[in-house]
Amino acid sequence: MRRILLLLALLSGTAAAETVPVYPGPGTLLRLSESAEVTRLPDEVRATLRYEAREATPAAAQAAVNRAMTAALETARGAPGVTASTGAYGTYRQEDPPRWVASQSLNLRAADQSALLDLLGTLQSRGLALAGLEHGLTRDARRTARQEAAAMALDALRRRADALAAGIGMRVERIAEIDLDAGDAPSPRPMMAAMARGAPVPVAQAEDIVVTASAQAVVVLVPR
Repeated sequence: MRRILLLLALLSGTAAAETVPVYPGPGTLLRLSESAEVTRLPDEVRATLRYEAREATPAAAQAAVNRAMTAALETARGAPGVTASTGAYGTYRQEDPPRWVASQSLNLRAADQSALLDLLGTLQSRGLALAGLEHGLTRDARRTARQEAAAMALDALRRRADALAAGIGMRVERIAEIDLDAGDAPSPRPMMAAMARGAPVPVAQAEDIVVTASAQAVVVLVPR
């Protein structure tokens, strides 16, 4: 029994020696959080088109897709301010009626909505189907909006900490810890897209995008 008690005493002493206070010194800890948001008008419009071919052999189906996408890329590259890239490519066998189906998507981005919509009309007239159309923010615009929202959240957090401290006769000595979350990229604003080949170009109206940020902090308060 003495050996067990001695062992427990040694273990207890070791644990106590390894326990280091996270916030040493006097003071009262205040944990709080704030969030902020900014709105931005979309500065980019994106579209996805798809071309599909059905033929008796996989080679014939893929060849038809390749011809259509080569021509579509050449046309897109000639459109001012439009960036084009190819997307998913696939082939499968259809049983009823038996045939091979091949398809590929085309992704387009532009700052000028009018230029992109004109291009969509041309490509749809050549057999490409519009699969999606949405407004969004460019990378630089997202980064700037996040930074602004984060600064607003931090400012609101500091002002709230000062007000709470004053309300209980204390003051903010320091901010011991900050956790800043600038949020994910804002979701693009999808618009209805016509899927039928040769369909008319859709009407597109941009909507403001909200970018948010939140801040959590541990604040050390001391008497005035």
